[in-house]
Amino acid sequence: MTTTYSVLGIMSGSSLDGLDLASCKFHVNEPGDWQYNIVEAETIPYSEEWLQTLKNATGIPGEDLIRLNVRYGRFLGEISREFLSRKKLTADFISSHGHTIFHNPVEGFTFQLGEGQSIAAASGLRVVCDFRTKDISMGGQGAPLVPIGDEMLFPDYDACLNIGGIANLSFRKDGKRVAFDVCPANQLLNALSRERGVDFDEDGRLAESGTVDDALIEKLNTDPYYTLQYPKSLSNEYVKNNFLSYLNGSKLTTEVKLRTVTEHIAEQIAKSMADLEAGNVLVTGGGAHNSYLINRLKKLSKHEFVLPDNQVVDFKEALIFGFMGVLKMRNESNCMASVTGATMDTCSGLIFYP
Repeated sequence: MTTTYSVLGIMSGSSLDGLDLASCKFHVNEPGDWQYNIVEAETIPYSEEWLQTLKNATGIPGEDLIRLNVRYGRFLGEISREFLSRKKLTADFISSHGHTIFHNPVEGFTFQLGEGQSIAAASGLRVVCDFRTKDISMGGQGAPLVPIGDEMLFPDYDACLNIGGIANLSFRKDGKRVAFDVCPANQLLNALSRERGVDFDEDGRLAESGTVDDALIEKLNTDPYYTLQYPKSLSNEYVKNNFLSYLNGSKLTTEVKLRTVTEHIAEQIAKSMADLEAGNVLVTGGGAHNSYLINRLKKLSKHEFVLPDNQVVDFKEALIFGFMGVLKMRNESNCMASVTGATMDTCSGLIFYP
């Protein structure tokens, strides 16, 4: 028997390049042979007001953060309703990642902006959200979360690499799926690109025009994060306080910083995969469009990097958060202890009704 679910997956990444919405269908032939298709997908850029609000959200008082949580939830619900109406689509429910404001698993807390009840009220649909909290309460990192989708929707690849605001990697080791955040990626590249008045470095052309600065790449490569063993995850705060501070304190040209950061990303990804047997690696996320970065990866690694169609490249994370919502609705595990380091697999997420 085949069961089908129609879900709207929503993802807002740390690179702040916009809100990803993916209307997806998931088909399961019991007891667990999953297939998917992305029906419609769209990235809705943030207004300048939302961009600045989300950038500054870590520093606002508690009452203002609560107010913003509700406001952003209404925004997500209204955007979802408008998207589905405009595309003449329906959804059984919405599955929202939210926008990460705080993520500190060492101290046992995380916070994804976008209050679920507000999304449900504004959209008129059930909502699943808050996928990280339960895993962290069980001693896990609460990240990365997408490896459950790598495992169940993309099993034909030896590894899955997503180059978003933060680059993360997942693969099977000793019969289990493992994953971790590798390094900051588009958070750094996009921040530097804005110094040149563009949102991103198209095809890595600005980076390619620069040179690698030995002192800066040494500073980047010796950041304490790289001494940690996985499971491990990077927070936006850590990236801002460490990696971005290295760049902001440099008097190098933007092109030199871009080239150096691009080389740093390629080196760290290649290093993280050095012990894996040569195989095929699915590459997704905004960084997959950066041809210079991908070419550097190919030079530094023995692996075959496979770029799928643009819909999967751009919306894989929204797709997988939709899938995590389906698993939550089925009361099945959607967060893997082998990935996060939690004491057990969990069925994570909270369900809200309009």
